[in-house]
Amino acid sequence: MVQHVRADVLVIGGGGAGARAALEAHDLGLDVLLVVKGLLGKSGCSIFAGSLDFFSSESDEQNEEAIHKTMEFLGKYTHYLGDQEYLLKSTHFHHEEFWAWLEKLGLYILRDERGAIVTDIPHKTQAWAPKMGMSGATLMNALRKEVLHRKIRLLEETSVTALLQKDGRVVGAVALDFLHGEIYVIQAKAVVLATGHSNHLSKRSTGTREGAANGWVLAYNAGAQLQNIEMQWYHVSDVRKPDAWMRLHLYPNPLPGTQDRAQLFNSNGEMFFDGNMYPENPVPYITQLKHLLRQVQEGKARFDGGYFTSYRHVDPEIMDKWLHQTQFFHKLGLDPARDLFENGITWHMNVGGVRANGDTMETDVPGLYAAGSVAALITGGLPNVVYDGMIVARHINEHVRSQPWLEPDSVQAEAEVKRLTDLFTTEPVNGRLPAQVKGQIRDVMWEHMGFLKSEQGMQQGLASLQRIREESLADMRLGTISRRYNADWVDAVDVQDMLDACELIIRFSLFRKESRGGFYREDYPVTDNVNWLQHVIGSRENGELKLSTKPVELLYVKPAHEIADYFEVDY
Repeated sequence: MVQHVRADVLVIGGGGAGARAALEAHDLGLDVLLVVKGLLGKSGCSIFAGSLDFFSSESDEQNEEAIHKTMEFLGKYTHYLGDQEYLLKSTHFHHEEFWAWLEKLGLYILRDERGAIVTDIPHKTQAWAPKMGMSGATLMNALRKEVLHRKIRLLEETSVTALLQKDGRVVGAVALDFLHGEIYVIQAKAVVLATGHSNHLSKRSTGTREGAANGWVLAYNAGAQLQNIEMQWYHVSDVRKPDAWMRLHLYPNPLPGTQDRAQLFNSNGEMFFDGNMYPENPVPYITQLKHLLRQVQEGKARFDGGYFTSYRHVDPEIMDKWLHQTQFFHKLGLDPARDLFENGITWHMNVGGVRANGDTMETDVPGLYAAGSVAALITGGLPNVVYDGMIVARHINEHVRSQPWLEPDSVQAEAEVKRLTDLFTTEPVNGRLPAQVKGQIRDVMWEHMGFLKSEQGMQQGLASLQRIREESLADMRLGTISRRYNADWVDAVDVQDMLDACELIIRFSLFRKESRGGFYREDYPVTDNVNWLQHVIGSRENGELKLSTKPVELLYVKPAHEIADYFEVDY
């Protein structure tokens, strides 16, 4: 039942960051074990990345003008909380290496009849492979093939449940293979967390079932710092129904080859948002949120529906030719040239995560690295996560060869194996299934930790989570004792991680006393760049959460306002 394995590098997560890290480390001659909770390249967040950052200059040259334009955009995109030195370096990677790397993988970039890359007009900020909405899936299919071609050791449908340490250093992990019913104790010289966004914590989310914040909890329990995890990014214009399609995104970004953008209408048939209201903002997600909130406050929309996306002003030929989503409209019997599509808000991605060094992806715990969207360095974007995977592998290669093998603490490993074994029970017979408890948690976060927040609501959310701990965990049971493909077993682990992560999110949110980006507090409705242009940092000390702040380093761009009404700023 318990298997012991060893690898130079353990990579946890199979999205853009994890796959690139595994490939790069393997090509550098390291022995790699890649552990993926879902299926490599077919689960998680990277497959939903529909656009690729492009940011070309007017001359179509990748020069300093384009880099500066990108930095100005990224300042607002990260609500000025992004690591600007890291963002500058990753931007150079976009322009100098990323596109050539894609073409080397054989990835087809959308081009017009003349062979020119199709972008939005006039900003030239995005490109696509091969249609808007398909870039992530196309890239991840290519990366999956590369990993399998190299015969990199791969455990799919296997969830890492705890990191193992020795003398304060991370030296391995325990993992549950719920496909075969096996538990692994893994020894490694370096561990890379690449578990992606932790967004499936609410009732409506773009995430797949894997997004249970396991990466945050793994890092936090190992003593690593978390940063800005209160900062959630939302999609306003995702399909409301059917529920299985809630992650189908109706982009507010400029459509390929055109200046047109989708428009939003309220329940009275009034248009309340068009991205071209903000012509200098090519990715107007935050301004969408602010306009929607006004409609909700006026009773003309709800966060879970009652407002609509319209493409009626867009040339239907453009829709059919370059937009992946069009086929789904037709499946619902809807015509983009005539019909509106009802929307609901969804949790999409995190601005915060595990605090890491932007040059090496190291956390403050030796042996532990964080790459991609699980880290607090980036908000998202396939070029960024691919950059992270490349950088972390190259850094590890310089250090892991001289690192001696350290045996994981046997007491810690045995305790984790016992925890997993204790969860493997169908008693009590009338108890709740883990998926039911996960539903309770998501309902609490939807009700109390949505876009609209307040001190009172968040305190109620904490109390509700505590009741779930006391009442639902006590009688949680599995539906079967079959050891093969027992999804209840891994869901039971997720329940405990989700409760921990959601409590952390609420406590971080109570600590930040302002409104910024996708973080809006009714009781603090200003964007305060004097007192709160700060990272909120949390770590575990003596079993308790300790919170502090650290000023953001504004090395290249900075906001125009010191203190302003939240609705007056466009970030």
